[in-house]
This record gives sequence, structure tokens and C-alpha cells, in this order.
Amino acid sequence: MREIAAGALLGMLVGTCAVGQAPCPGQANPLVSEAWTHYREDRIDAAESLFTTARRQCPEHVGATIGAGYVALRRGELERAGREFATVLEGKPESVDALQGMALIAVREGDEAEARALFQRVLTLAPRHEEARRHLDLLGVPPERSPLILPDTVELVARTSGERFEVFHQGAWHPFYVKGMNVGAALPGRFPSEFPDSLTYADWLADIAEMDANVIRVYTIHPPHFYAALAGHNRTNPDRPLWLIHGVWTGLPPDHDFGDSTWNAAFTAEMRRVVDVLHGQADLPRRPGHAAGFYTADVSRWTLAYIIGREWEPFAVAEYDRANPDITHWKGRYLELNRGSATDVWLAEACERLIAYETEQYRQQRPVAYTSWPTLDPLHHPTETTVAEEMAFRRALGGDTTRLPKEYDNDLVAIDPTLLQPTAAFRAGVFAAYHAYPYYPDLIVREGGYARYLRRLKHHHRGIPLLIAEYGVPASIGVAHLTSSGWHHGGHTEREMARINADLTRLLARSGMAGGILFAWIDEWFKKSWLVIDVELPRDRSRMWLSRLNPEQQYGMIAVEPVPRLGDGPLATRLAAWNRVPYVYDGAVRMLADEAYLHVLFETPDHETIDTVFIGLDVLDRHDGQVRWPGRSGPHLPVGIEFALVITPSDVRVLADPNANPFRLQKLTALRVPVSKLGVGKPPPGTFTGPYEQVYNLPRRSERRVDGRYDSLRVVTNRRRFGRDSTEYAPVGHDRSVLLPGTAPDGSWEVDSASRAIEVRIPWTLINVADPSSRQALGAAPGDTTGFLPVPIQSIGVVAAMKASDGTWLSWPSGSTPPAQFTWEPWDEPQWRARRRPAFDTMRRVFLELDGMEVHP
Repeated sequence: MREIAAGALLGMLVGTCAVGQAPCPGQANPLVSEAWTHYREDRIDAAESLFTTARRQCPEHVGATIGAGYVALRRGELERAGREFATVLEGKPESVDALQGMALIAVREGDEAEARALFQRVLTLAPRHEEARRHLDLLGVPPERSPLILPDTVELVARTSGERFEVFHQGAWHPFYVKGMNVGAALPGRFPSEFPDSLTYADWLADIAEMDANVIRVYTIHPPHFYAALAGHNRTNPDRPLWLIHGVWTGLPPDHDFGDSTWNAAFTAEMRRVVDVLHGQADLPRRPGHAAGFYTADVSRWTLAYIIGREWEPFAVAEYDRANPDITHWKGRYLELNRGSATDVWLAEACERLIAYETEQYRQQRPVAYTSWPTLDPLHHPTETTVAEEMAFRRALGGDTTRLPKEYDNDLVAIDPTLLQPTAAFRAGVFAAYHAYPYYPDLIVREGGYARYLRRLKHHHRGIPLLIAEYGVPASIGVAHLTSSGWHHGGHTEREMARINADLTRLLARSGMAGGILFAWIDEWFKKSWLVIDVELPRDRSRMWLSRLNPEQQYGMIAVEPVPRLGDGPLATRLAAWNRVPYVYDGAVRMLADEAYLHVLFETPDHETIDTVFIGLDVLDRHDGQVRWPGRSGPHLPVGIEFALVITPSDVRVLADPNANPFRLQKLTALRVPVSKLGVGKPPPGTFTGPYEQVYNLPRRSERRVDGRYDSLRVVTNRRRFGRDSTEYAPVGHDRSVLLPGTAPDGSWEVDSASRAIEVRIPWTLINVADPSSRQALGAAPGDTTGFLPVPIQSIGVVAAMKASDGTWLSWPSGSTPPAQFTWEPWDEPQWRARRRPAFDTMRRVFLELDGMEVHP
């Protein structure tokens, strides 16, 4: 259980000494305030140090005493925590903070009766104390609700009007352009179902409003304190509320049967729960993977719309449509569909069930849509064959027909929101909601780019609002898909990310959209990406560390990143901190591990002729791997290394022993068809195109190599595709070996010329560390061709050498010298901080621009 909010919400506001004492010195209060900031960021040691300093200056300082209690509580020292809280209560028996702390101790000790009594006491003193309410919810204390009074007629607070949204305010309908933010909630070390506390939600809402967004979107039900925080924010800001678009989440149906009665009953039950939650009328029991508690905050007056479902996989839609060819139309009380596929009909029925429940239970309506994406759009894409069409090409031209394409059938089936027709009984209206990014699928890239795609999508959906419910680019080092525009899936600096997101936002407005919802508010470490999912293992521990090669984890306006162990700023400002890190190798190499990188500091001797530095890393097995440096130069190494870090004055790269490279590139069979090559905008280092397919380098070979041959870590990001006119679209990829210079977070290496030191930050995935948090490397069972396995390791072997410009080896290693060993402590509680990216201020300016533009269709 985390107690961040209890202290941070109230304790940091207390800046006085106990009753009867003299006022505290003025300098103590800033120390306490800063300590609470550290506490909220999980920097418990720093928080404790500042609380201690403040108490030295003012021994009776209430805020510092409460802070010491919460630090003890976090460390599990319940007796010490109780003494601190009791000290405060002796002088201030109505201290909400201290009572809350005592209640949390009772929870830890299993005394539920005492915990209930203390939380109730907190609520008596502070009726709006959401943390106390949340804990009472978890303890099963039902709330007292006022009787539900229904209006005489069905009410609307939002509706569609032509191709835009409108909201009802001060007795009139007003056009409303969506400037939205998608809000996930998984903090580092937490699963998506482990939600933040109420203070975190309150801070997020205030910051999102400061950015001038007017809508937040959530995908599933959050805990009661989220809705209470939203209601509190909007009551405080009645003229600039944050509107809510709420999702209803579900997985795929069994056997891809959208008509499955049991699955539909569960989906309908979830829709009803969402509606009840929004009206403050839900009491949800605990369920694994779901939020629970007593929901009393009515946020329906600020709920703009619903978007149900998910990005449906095309194979599931195709299978259901094939199994039900006769289901083509449907008519309900609120919606009807005159022609379409079986999946179109099912989606209409699902929306109907949601509308009917809210209308009949609460006499309210609001606009409804379902999630879609380009893979299921109703447009025709000539650059996309189906799998069947591609295999027919291959057979006719003598190509390989033994392996199917790995891509989805991106133009096989469609669902069409324009087929949904509201009846007279549904006045709120329907709209279309698409997750549409500028880099995927290739049909966007190959058919004129993102702007043209948006124009085509808008043309098809004329007559109803078209909302781009997800868009944006990430600020990751890794790149998972390349484009001609340079708006890649990753590979952007934080300032480039900000600029591109601004350009995309303006483009949506110019294209006549009803708005856009940017993805996303925070980075979430648990997210997966196709390019790294099979080499970052175990998968359920990805939430413990930040993969800088995984774009999916780094879309946030708020960067969620490891706490810098050596501070911020350029290398020159951090060398003093580096000097406290012990040498790993021969007085020249220092290393440090955190939740994102293996940090390496190399201190070159005062020698003007140094041309190249080599640092070898033996990650898995000291007996296997290369025993020569790249190019078969220099002396033999005392250990087989899997990776060589090669540093020159202008270039730093990571090279792999061929057996350690997780991927290999196979040449594809050429077909006698026209070939189109993608011109990549803002190409990353080592961009290439050609007839290559990326496969896993399995089975693993174990051998000691003396040839000095190393691989560049090349990956194929855009697979081979075929158009319906038989044009072959060549694969595209890039070389991940090359590390870009610059300070963190964008660059991976920097030099301090005064000290001749160079620091390199190596993403863990690049050197086959499958999970740094549990110290596991990437391995595979002997002879296995199906996939990789995580293998526990104790340390990484390290060797190093320097070469002069004339080819002379200046030092290290002798063949008999054993390798140094670097190890680090595993963790189950990552150390992290939250930081505004440049995109925050950039998007604030763009959203303010939109207020002054006529952007409504």
C-alpha cells in the first residue's frame, strides 16, 4: 500500500510548531515542502534527510514530524511511525494528517475496526478527504447517498450537430472542439490496474487544464477518487471544466464470435458499470485487474461522450463476418443500421445497449462512438494486398509460399461508423473515433502521407463528427516504424517530439476534424512494442524498468524516468558525483546501473594519440563469444565477449558477436514485379532498404570465436509489402548500433574535454539484458527455434583497451588478466521521477492558438 497522498496532501501545508511552542524558523518550511516533493517522487532517502534537517532547526515542527512518520510507515517501521504521529496528536488531537497516518498503521496491522474508526474521524474533520473515503471504500463501508431524482425528460449536456460537437452551457448550445489528452495511469513498478492516489489525479487534472486541454479520455473504470478529483476540479473551475470521454474496455470474444452470449453479457455489464460510475451510483466489489469501491461523485454533467471497445484485430472481424453473411441490417429503439457487415450490426447493438441503459436508468444521453483504426477503415487502399492476394502473387511468380506475411491484413475488412443512424429517440448523436498515427500502417505512408489520409477519412465521414481519438509521436531512442515525412514511430528528441505533435494538432484542425486526443499524458513502462517484446523478458516485469528502445513507453507529455543517480546537466557538472563511483576496470572504467541504462564512464589518460577505445561486455557466458576486438586487432581477450563498445572521437557504437545478435537478416526471394523504395525523411543512422526479412537468430549457437567479426545491430522496421497492382514495397530498416551524441535524455554519449572523460548510456536491450530489475539476460534453450528465455546472471564481465592513431595498442588487456566484474542490486521498487517534457509548453501554446481559430467543421 502506498501512502504518498496522505502526507503530501495535507502535511506539506503544515508549517507551524506544536501548540504552545514558538514559531518555527522560516527556513524550516521550505525544507519540509521540498521533502514532501521528494516523498511524492518515491525518493524516500532524500525526503528523510530534509525532514531531519528541518527538525534540527525546529524540533517541534508538525509538518516535519508527520513527514518522519510517513517515511517510517513507508519503510515498514510501524512502531516508529506510531510514535511520530502520536507526538503530533498530543499537541494537535485534530490533526487530519496524523489521524490518517494512525489509520494506515491500523490497516497494516490488520485492525480493520480501528482503521474504520480513524478514517471516519478523518472524514468528520475533513469531509472532502478523498484518501480517507478511498480507504473506507476498500474496507467495505458503504456510503450514504441522497435519493436519485430523475428529470421529467431525457437531458443532454452534449450532442453532435452536423460534423461537430456542442455542449450546453448557461442555457444555450455552444460549438465544442476537442483538445484532448489520453490518460493512462500505470506508474513505474505498477500494473495498469494499480491506480494512483487522489493527489496524483488532482495534480494531473490541474496540469492538463494548465495546458489548455478541455477533454480527458480514459479507457476503463478508474478508482472512486479519480472521479471525485475530477468533480472537485470542475466545481472549482466552473467556466473551464475538463470534459470526460469514457471508454468501455473488453478483450476479444472467444473464437472471435462477437455474438457469444456470455461474452456479450459481460461486456454489457461493464457498460452498465461505467454508466453507474459516472452518475455516482456504483458500488463495485473487488475484482482482479479492475478498480473497485463506492462511487459517489456524479460527473455525468461533464461527460462529453462514450467510446466503447478497442482496436479490433482484422482477423477477428473477418472471421465473424464470414460466419454470419446474412446479418446485414438491424433496427433498435435508439439506433438503426440499414446495410453493413455482421460486425457493423454487432457494434450498433452494443452502442444501443449502452444508450438504452443510461436513457432508461438516468434519463440522460450523450454522443456515442466505437473505437476504430486505419486497419479497419472503410477506405480502399491499393498499396495493400490481403494475405491471400500476396500468396497468389508469389505462386504465380515462383516466390516463397511456405511462410505467411507477418503483417495484419490491413485492407481485408472494414467497419463503417457512417452506417449508424440515430432514431428520433436518440438526440445526442453518433460520431466516428479513430486511432490514427502518421507512421502506421504503411498504407498511410505509401498513399500520400498523413495529411492526405486525414482528408480521405474526413470525406468519407462527412455528415458526422470525426474525432482522432489517438495521435502523436514518442520521444524514444528506439524506432519501430519509418516514414517519408520523418514522423517516425520513435527516434525523436524531446524537442522534435514537441514540434511534430504541434504540427499534427494543427493539421487535425485544418483537416476539419471535430478534435483530437493526444496520446498520452504520462509515460507508462508496462507497455509493449512488437520490435522488442520477445527480447524483454519476463514480460510481466517490464513495468519495473524503462526500455529506451520501446517507443510505446515514451509518448508522455510528462516524462516518467529513472531518478538521475548522479544529478542532471552536462557531464562536466556530474563528474564530481562520478568520482564517488568505484572503478570497475583498471582505474579507467566506472559503471552505474539504473532503470533505463548501463552507464559507462571512461577516463582516458593524457595521451594525444588515442584513436579508439574498446570496452568489451561479457553478458552471459565467459567461455563463449569473441576473444578478439573488431577487425581481429590487438591482443587476445581473457574472456569471450558478446558486445564491444567502440568509441572514437566522432562515433560511438555497440557491436555484437554474431551469435549474440538477437536478430539476423535473411535475403528475400526477388519477384519479377516493380519495386518501390521508401524515401525516409530524417533518416536515423544506418537507414537501409532492400530485400531483407528480419528473423530471430535461433537456435542459439555457443562457440568461442577468434575472427574479430561483429554485427551491427540492424533491424527491419517496415516489412515487405505488395500493392494490388503487384508493386513490391521494399523493406526498410536502420542500424541501432550507432549511439547519438548529446546530453540526456536525447543523447547517449558526451565528452568532457577538460577531463578527457566520456560517458556512454547504453539501453539495456541493446546488450541483451532482458530484465535489469531482476538481473536476467537474454538466452535460449539449446536447439530451440521458437523463442528466447530469460537467464539469471550475477554480473557482467568487463575488459577494455585503447588503440593509438598509428595502430599501437597503448594498454590492456593481457591475455592472462581476468575480466573485471560489474554487478548491481536488483529492485522491485523502481526509483523514478516525473518531469514535464518540452511538449507540455508547446501543446499549451497550440491549444491556445486553436481557441482563436475557427476550427469547427
